[in-house]
Amino acid sequence: MKNMIGFLTAISLTFASVGQAVACTSILITDTEGRAYHGRTLEYSALLPMDMTYLPAGMRVISLTPSGNQGVTFDTKYPILGMSAKVVTASKQVTVAEGINDQGLSFSANWLNGTRSPAVGKDHSKVMSVSDLGIWILGNFRNAQDVKEAIKSGKLEFWVPEKNTIAPDTPLPLHYSINDKKGGSIVVEFLDGKTQVYDNPVGVMTNGPAFPWHLENLNNYTFNNVNKNTGQLGKLKLQTQDSGIALTSLPSAETTQGRFVKAAFYANYVRKAKEPNEAITTLAHIMNNFDRPYDLTVDMAGGMGDGVTRNNSSEVTVWTTLQDLSRNLLYFRSINAMNWSVIDMNKLKDVKQIKSISTFDVDQAGADAFKLFYAN
Repeated sequence: MKNMIGFLTAISLTFASVGQAVACTSILITDTEGRAYHGRTLEYSALLPMDMTYLPAGMRVISLTPSGNQGVTFDTKYPILGMSAKVVTASKQVTVAEGINDQGLSFSANWLNGTRSPAVGKDHSKVMSVSDLGIWILGNFRNAQDVKEAIKSGKLEFWVPEKNTIAPDTPLPLHYSINDKKGGSIVVEFLDGKTQVYDNPVGVMTNGPAFPWHLENLNNYTFNNVNKNTGQLGKLKLQTQDSGIALTSLPSAETTQGRFVKAAFYANYVRKAKEPNEAITTLAHIMNNFDRPYDLTVDMAGGMGDGVTRNNSSEVTVWTTLQDLSRNLLYFRSINAMNWSVIDMNKLKDVKQIKSISTFDVDQAGADAFKLFYAN
């Protein structure tokens, strides 16, 4: 209990002192056989006290209603491995912000300002807090289409907690990307008091504005990846000195809008790998383009960059994950490392209890980090 109180205090102070926004980039690619691989970065201006958590199948989940009563309850069907934090203090379980299950489904929660909770009815057994959305999705579903149908069926009513550790007194500012091993991809948002589910035709997600805005904005970027190396102005013939001019009009800014365009370009133009190991290497190269070291950009005190900051701050890539959705492999790297640690979910079948490990301990475990989950 003392550790949990310390964790909650730490995460609350962290968000309070440096602002209120987490930048993220989520990218889905496929290989030549149609197998999917998902990468994600998390940026913030402090090293967030999150954990890598394994949740075995058969876990009892008890969600809460806005009044604090017991809401939806269920037992998970599939094990979950991912990044977690105690985001809602009153919640019965941790919130999964990023993760996979052993069925080839991935889940990412990315920052989105302006979320507003849908209204819920009086039948508490139908009501679920969105802080439990990750566990519900990964614990019960095998593909993105099934998740879409379940959310749109109306059998459950979702609400967005205001009392949370990452944005106190503001509805939990997140939207969600769900991807499966065959390339299925959807985005879920809670805006204007409504639950919205969108197909994701480009396989990427960053932060705000709302997802349809980002798709509309891509109409401003109709060029492709083919270099135009020669031209002529009047009588002057032009020729580039090297390759790469096709990228000239890609946004260079690290804003959510700029990253979305750049991510869509990478996800859809980079050559597809032929087999899984090559695909993971390809995805790692792609995600390197969204890796932010300290002080690449700096927000001055009182600025709006990552929320109204009290001190000068610099967003950095706190951690990055790669997910091989067909082989149930999760690759991890924090700001403290360049090499990847890998956790094979298939080797965790004998872990019967929830096990959490500090994100910054994973790097120190070396290339094969699954052993951490068997340590006392």
